[in-house]
Amino acid sequence: MDWRPIETYPYGTKWALAYHCICAHEDHGWIRFGKYYGELKRWYYSGTNETSQWAQKEGDAPTHWMPLPTLPGREDVATPSDKG
Repeated sequence: MDWRPIETYPYGTKWALAYHCICAHEDHGWIRFGKYYGELKRWYYSGTNETSQWAQKEGDAPTHWMPLPTLPGREDVATPSDKG
C-alpha cells in the first residue's frame, strides 16, 4: 500500500460512512488511525494526547492517507465507497 494525497480520500457526508484509515501529516511527522466526519467537516484521529483516544485539533488535518489492510476473507470491506 502506498500513501495517497488527502484529496483522494473518499469523503462521505454522513457519520455512518466515516471510513477508518491510516492517516499522516507530512510536515508534523505523525501517523495515526483516523476518519473524517462529513457532517462535522472534521478529521478525528487516534493518539493525539494521553487522555483521549480520538480527538481533533483545529488546523492539523492529515495530509496523506492509506486504506486499512484487507481482512482475511473479506475483501469487500477494505475498499471504501462514498454513497453519502
